Amino acid sequence: MEHKLQIVIKGNPVSASRPVFNSSSKGRKAFIAPKYRAYKNGIEVDYWNKYRNKQLFDRGVPLSARIYVYRSIQKGLSKAEYSRRANHEVRPTVKPDLDNYIKAIQDGLKRAWFDDGQIVEYDAKKFYDENPRVEIEIKELNSVETD
Repeated sequence: MEHKLQIVIKGNPVSASRPVFNSSSKGRKAFIAPKYRAYKNGIEVDYWNKYRNKQLFDRGVPLSARIYVYRSIQKGLSKAEYSRRANHEVRPTVKPDLDNYIKAIQDGLKRAWFDDGQIVEYDAKKFYDENPRVEIEIKELNSVETD
């Protein structure tokens, strides 16, 4: 069995959203934001295309994850500020939070492992970039090189 997952999710990252509950005569229903649902489904399709939904990691195996989120740079900035963000000199300190991006990615990659609780180490970072994407690498912990 493979011991490493590497995938790049192209496009603007979307953070996980909480379900909204709606009451009707038939009871309460939970609705997930369409943008989040589409993003999560896109990750599932990318995973299918690369790994054919194969579960890469066995139950109980501790995992290490590296997740780098590259958000698009806002419009309307000065050329100097745009350049600083494009060169990663300025990092995003605004919402969405990094952990909400991670949750969306874990939801989309649910077929890669038995349980996302297997991830016991994270290297996660958030950047601005002209090419928005998410770079993901997940390894079995015992196969991670130590520095």
